[in-house]
Amino acid sequence: MLGLLFALLSSVLGFAELPNELFAYIAATEKQSQWELVHSQPGISGNLFELRLRSQVWRGIPWEHRLTLIEPNGITVGDVVLLYISGDLNPGDTVLGLTVATASGLRVAILNSVPNQPLFGLREDALIAYTFEQYLETGEPDWPLLFPMVRSALSAMEAISSFLAEKGVKVRGFVVSGASKRGWTAYLTAAAAPTSVLGIIPIVFDFLNFPVQLLRQRELFGEPSAMLRDYTARGLTELFGAGAKEARLAWLVDPYSYRYAYTMPKLIVVGSNDPYWASDATNLYWPGLPDPKFLLVVPNAGHNVLDFTRVLTSVATFSRAVAEGVELPRLRWEWRWEGEEVSLHVQADQEVVEARLWKTHGPKPDLRTYRWEAQDLSELGPTWDLSFVPTAGFTGVFLELEFSVGGRRLFLSTPIRILGPLSSP
Repeated sequence: MLGLLFALLSSVLGFAELPNELFAYIAATEKQSQWELVHSQPGISGNLFELRLRSQVWRGIPWEHRLTLIEPNGITVGDVVLLYISGDLNPGDTVLGLTVATASGLRVAILNSVPNQPLFGLREDALIAYTFEQYLETGEPDWPLLFPMVRSALSAMEAISSFLAEKGVKVRGFVVSGASKRGWTAYLTAAAAPTSVLGIIPIVFDFLNFPVQLLRQRELFGEPSAMLRDYTARGLTELFGAGAKEARLAWLVDPYSYRYAYTMPKLIVVGSNDPYWASDATNLYWPGLPDPKFLLVVPNAGHNVLDFTRVLTSVATFSRAVAEGVELPRLRWEWRWEGEEVSLHVQADQEVVEARLWKTHGPKPDLRTYRWEAQDLSELGPTWDLSFVPTAGFTGVFLELEFSVGGRRLFLSTPIRILGPLSSP
């Protein structure tokens, strides 16, 4: 059914072919999920339900998960659930989930053990890289680990819908989020179920458009990021695009391949100092993503963007707005080159509460270890014209705007731009 839906979507949008292996895997595992309620706990701030989920059997291995549903007091929108895809069991997930649930007025579900691991004696990126290698060696289409990771999320959505239906609640849809490879999974989940996913919040996965991203990393770093060592060790960063099978693997698992499906609102959260990615990586895929799309750059944050003020607040505000159909503020920006001067023109379509220009500077184009400094701007829009005269070295720049949406704060940014010899109109 999902494959047929996406084939129809492909035809309507006018592109000839999409990789079908993901949809074939989802269809093949559609009847495999099982769930049961194992624990319920009332609390001062709301109710907590713990479900045991078996999402699928992948290559003979049953995948088991804990699925926690947090039901805050004073639910504002009852038919939309925020699903957070997580990894190993972490008690802190429940605390963060309750915080977001209370702030947003939505139920929040936390899906753990995505992926199930260790498998084959491996975990995390090493495990994903191993499954990519197996796909290249065998050609068997169910090897890429992202496929069962997506199935895990879809099975969780089905379990939550079924559980809440027993309580008389009909779920209209989900906002899906996750960090790092779970953010990767959030993108692909939206592609696999575009009618059920009302919005996505991929966090610290700033790597859409794989081949171009790797070229940019080599341009800035001289080689792929050291954080991709599990893939580099198996030759995968060299192989992507090298041959037909390698190119197809990249096509299968790169969220950019499915970008035309991402018509739902998207809040993309990245850290300005994430060691995994090029600092300006967002620019390599942002123009290709359909609207509505929103970006939050967390200043001086690496791969762990534990900025409660910016991230949790914005996640709650975005999720509530998506659930209620509230129009979110849109930013439009343009970089202009006039002689030696570079200028940034930004326009916002809603009232801005605060505006900050973030900058960093150093001798190398690799900005990942540089400290960013903020300059508060007295001008609160709706337009900004900021000029920069390039000096020796490299300067990183982005504008951060703070909005009030329904009385709740939302932080949005322009993508990081690197000014220097490697910048261009």
